[in-house]
Amino acid sequence: MKISLICMDIDGTLVNDNKNIPDENIAALRKASDMGIRLALVSGRYPAGVRHIEKQLGIKCLKAAIAGAYIFEDNKCLYSEHISRETAYGVYDIAKQAGGDCWFFSGENWYVTAMNKWVQAEMLYVAAKPDIVTTEELDNIILNKNAVINKALVTGSPDIVRKIYGILGNMELNAQLGFSSDTYLEVIPKGVDKGIALERLCEIYDIPIENTVAFGDEELDIPLIEKAGIGIAMSNAVKELKDKADYITKSNNEAGIARALYDLKIIQ
Repeated sequence: MKISLICMDIDGTLVNDNKNIPDENIAALRKASDMGIRLALVSGRYPAGVRHIEKQLGIKCLKAAIAGAYIFEDNKCLYSEHISRETAYGVYDIAKQAGGDCWFFSGENWYVTAMNKWVQAEMLYVAAKPDIVTTEELDNIILNKNAVINKALVTGSPDIVRKIYGILGNMELNAQLGFSSDTYLEVIPKGVDKGIALERLCEIYDIPIENTVAFGDEELDIPLIEKAGIGIAMSNAVKELKDKADYITKSNNEAGIARALYDLKIIQ
């Protein structure tokens, strides 16, 4: 099979646990790019965090940020979906009552309700700073009729985040819920997932979807793995994703992307 596009989740997949790209991955992906294979970063991160990884790679990539709700190239948005203001406010209200904090992503903007260890870690990972907003300011942002909230994210301890997930799961939200880690609960628009992002990338850039390979590790990556011509799970992936994968490679700490590209003879 001729591979024309390599799609990669970022955290837990392309980068290691220290949030650095292993040198072996960089070398392998540069070789793939030199062969004419396009690279796509398909991530729950917001645009600045995806650009940061593209810069580390040193290769121009196609980019689907915010779990596929925001597809862009350079500084041009090619596709955008959003959750309703009512959904955003509901998530914010439930999280606040349960002791969690919220992040909201609107295009290039990142808003947080509190500075905490998760925000501080994310700032290091994405080399960007959020706007820290008060309750009143966030009310105005969410309720602004012109606001476009591409994604909400709830952070907190695993117990608190699971509790919030249970409450939100019983509500009639016009959104989808999914974990990107045990402390991150993502709230994304209905009809948006990484598999649909792959389809849109293939449409935009005229790439047959059967000529794609995709890598992932978490629940949100399952649609991506299922849609790709070859779906590859990292050895550190959740069981649900491994069960759907065509192939299981080494972990994100062992340059699993590079290993799979060589083992499957996508690059030589």
